[in-house]
Amino acid sequence: MAPNSAKYLISNGTDDRVSLFDDGRVKVWSTTHLWSELSRERHNALGETVLLGFGRTLDTPGPVDRRQQPDAEFPLDPEQGHTIAATVAADNGTFVQFFHDGTIAVGNDGRDVVSVFNAGRESNTTRGVNGVGGSVMVTFGGSYRPRTVRENDFQVELAEATAPRPNRLYKDEFLVK
Repeated sequence: MAPNSAKYLISNGTDDRVSLFDDGRVKVWSTTHLWSELSRERHNALGETVLLGFGRTLDTPGPVDRRQQPDAEFPLDPEQGHTIAATVAADNGTFVQFFHDGTIAVGNDGRDVVSVFNAGRESNTTRGVNGVGGSVMVTFGGSYRPRTVRENDFQVELAEATAPRPNRLYKDEFLVK
């Protein structure tokens, strides 16, 4: 996964986190499980969305007690199933939707998905549990910004002053298919 400095950190009230970077990328990550790409769809004439779901649980989870506090947190109610718990929208058209069943949608109202880079890392004897978990980096193409921001529960501003960093695997990291 490419190094990063998150602009905003949001959570669904579980061990899952989403980082919205100032360069326009979105990273969905967890220290307890891997992610699965459930679907990818065009939700309007200009934009695409990718739906991510809970993947394989890690044999040895990473630490959850030393994490940065999120800028916004939206609790889930699993009894409500696949209904939207909260929407976070950025001024560049990017949005994140948390669903009560734990799935997370990442999309943009004016851009196509360029890449979905799904990686994971297991615990090992040299690194221990540091860096363990699953992370998906979603990158959108183009520079179009919609005039209006999608209706949301939390709004962020992303400067996009720099190009997104290229994706790469860290030592001991593997691609999730």
